[in-house]
Amino acid sequence: MKITVLQENLKNALGSLQKVIPNRPQLPILSSVYLKAEKDSLVLAATDLYLGIKNTIPAKVTKGDTLVVPGDILKNLIFSFSAGEIEIEKKDNSLILKYGNSISSIPYQSAEDYPLFPEISGESYSLSTKLLEKIEKYISFAAAIDQTRPILASLLFSFKKQGLEIVGTDGFRLATLNTTESIKDFEEDLLIPVKALSEVFRMVSQTEEKQVEFKIARELKQVLFSINGAQIYVRLIEGEYPPYKKIIPPDFEHKFALDWDELNTQVKRAFIFSRDISNIIRFEISKGRLEIKASSPAHGEYQGEISISHQGNPLEIAFNAVYLLDFLATQRASELIFMMNESLKPAAFKIQEEKDYLYIVMPFRTTD
Repeated sequence: MKITVLQENLKNALGSLQKVIPNRPQLPILSSVYLKAEKDSLVLAATDLYLGIKNTIPAKVTKGDTLVVPGDILKNLIFSFSAGEIEIEKKDNSLILKYGNSISSIPYQSAEDYPLFPEISGESYSLSTKLLEKIEKYISFAAAIDQTRPILASLLFSFKKQGLEIVGTDGFRLATLNTTESIKDFEEDLLIPVKALSEVFRMVSQTEEKQVEFKIARELKQVLFSINGAQIYVRLIEGEYPPYKKIIPPDFEHKFALDWDELNTQVKRAFIFSRDISNIIRFEISKGRLEIKASSPAHGEYQGEISISHQGNPLEIAFNAVYLLDFLATQRASELIFMMNESLKPAAFKIQEEKDYLYIVMPFRTTD
């Protein structure tokens, strides 16, 4: 391998790969970056076996080759350079990088054992960048963080004739968004890891693309997103998504309009007093007011009040404050709708500006 590339191109490419280079890889070689020089380009790729990214940048190629180098060392070195030309050449057992008056030597390995990126062909579909933004904002936070539960760490994309429904849940809360975006002659359910979708959105948000193209390899259980020359390979999750529709009440007996800013402020204050009691805070509803309370043996008590329209019997329900704060952080709507039935039945929030969005939160049983 003997090539010349621009530092700024190499830096951008490595920046997009760093999210998928695992800190504790299943295979040692996965901590490396795959390099392939051919014709007038350099291909860089990385994968953790569930998410892979391949980027192609222009290069002056004197001699082509394929190899892998330690990802962390290469990234840190390239990021330390300023804009300009970098000469890269394979000599003996090292990759030599010449930049300005500096010369660096990095060990390399054969690319034979590096996992191959599959060839994905077939029909291309697309989703709007605006929809991906809504998914990242309103749905992704509701999925599980724990990667040992891959189904719950994924979002359900349910494509139907009349539109698309996206769902995220970690078993304690659930977010769902319905959209009229649809794909002709495509009716399927896909489970896509939320980590991968967040990376797709991060990359497309740095471009001016209005649509994101993707292809599906059903036999390989992979989906390929294409963004501004970069290819993102995502392994689809197999398994049955929880029967989420059974969790959503068909109707709510009690509905309250709440000011976003007031609710956010009160929940944040109550959260301060709830951290040693599993973050549990209480909503107590009586005539004309909603009281938000938290009581901690170690940290004291908090009680805040919001004026509401309610003339019925008193109501009470308790939540994990984190689940409310995650939702409240998604937007700054002027008005929210809080809905509930009984103290131990699922409650919900709606946003006036997003009528096809619903956020369900499971309540907690409390003992006074």
